[in-house]
Amino acid sequence: MKNTLLRTARLQRGWSQQQLADFAGVSLSTVERAERGEPIRVDSLGRLSQCLEKTPEQLGLVKANRRQVNKTIAEEDTEDQEVKRREAIKVIGTAGASLVASLSSPLDGEIRLIARRLARLQNWVIDGLQDGTRLRWQLYYTSRNSLTDDGLLSQIARLEQLADEGGEHYQRVCRILAQNYQLAGSLARDRFQYAKSLEYFQKAEYLDEDIQLPDLTATAIARQAVALLRKDPEKHLSRSLTLYSNAVDKAKHAEPYTQAYVLSGYAEALARRGDYDKCVRSLDQAEALLSKVTTIPIEEDFGYVRLTLQSLADSRGECYVLLGKPEKGLEYLQAAQKKLDHKMSRNNCRLLMQQSEAYLAAGEPDACVQQALKGLEVARILESTSNIHWANEILTKLRSSAFGKEPVVNELQEAIQG
Repeated sequence: MKNTLLRTARLQRGWSQQQLADFAGVSLSTVERAERGEPIRVDSLGRLSQCLEKTPEQLGLVKANRRQVNKTIAEEDTEDQEVKRREAIKVIGTAGASLVASLSSPLDGEIRLIARRLARLQNWVIDGLQDGTRLRWQLYYTSRNSLTDDGLLSQIARLEQLADEGGEHYQRVCRILAQNYQLAGSLARDRFQYAKSLEYFQKAEYLDEDIQLPDLTATAIARQAVALLRKDPEKHLSRSLTLYSNAVDKAKHAEPYTQAYVLSGYAEALARRGDYDKCVRSLDQAEALLSKVTTIPIEEDFGYVRLTLQSLADSRGECYVLLGKPEKGLEYLQAAQKKLDHKMSRNNCRLLMQQSEAYLAAGEPDACVQQALKGLEVARILESTSNIHWANEILTKLRSSAFGKEPVVNELQEAIQG
């Protein structure tokens, strides 16, 4: 079945298939296959989505089954020389490359040539793993969990093997591995696998301390605090505050946007404790840090925090709701909604649920349910178990409130059950 969504998005920009291929950095045959409704590789999918500024779902790119995808990978590999080189290293083995490169005796011309080629192949492997990590994080924020998760454990295993081998690329490999650990931890948290989530974040923390990269160390610790707050905010609040305090300390030597990310999360924990002054002060510090940053290149966002002034505004709104000021919280949340980049589907989902909570606290059940329904729709597209569960929590709160018997509450219940 032809993919009319992708074709329409291309034609709206007035591009030919060749132009789209050039702008996205993929082959012409990849675009042709995608428009015929045939599956394409994950990295090609990500490039097309980023180029056209739409999610893979909006472009109709994520309907293929696994067998079709595997077949397509093989087809695209024949067109992509870099991918063929990455596959070659799997056959030869990075251990073999290290062995040849480490020989101390004089090498003749042919062996020297082989050694140089093996070294280049190892570089290509690491480049490919780094590109794959960036694309997976992009998919995490914009697409469904299963697409992000597909092949992630294999990628982690490959990076662990390279890290064990050491060598001149050790620092770089460890950095990429830590980023993958944090991604795996975020996905596990979203599935309520909190023990596994914490294990991944702790692995990232220990690895980051070894390579001395404060941005990744701070985000790994902060994400542990987030996992504990999602698991049970009342039971784990004290531990989360301790973790956040540690993360704030580690972030002092990190980039400003990493510091701002940690401070905004710390503010939420402080709001849950009811500490108004410290919460607002943390948010103000985060905003001051983020205001100094014009743009954050993706290659410099080591922790993949994706923090903007818009997302900081929705954090401030949530904090005011937690502090018992829902009307003020709604002002910030609505302002954040207007500035939201709707390609960031996960942020959009969270913002809708935050507004639902704020409307409930403000005594407006109709608006509460309306936002929860929108959030639930996005959560199902993302396959986000935690956000679907959030809709259930809102329903429970509505049922136990003075609005429990309102017809609109039944509407939310039917949507959740459906």
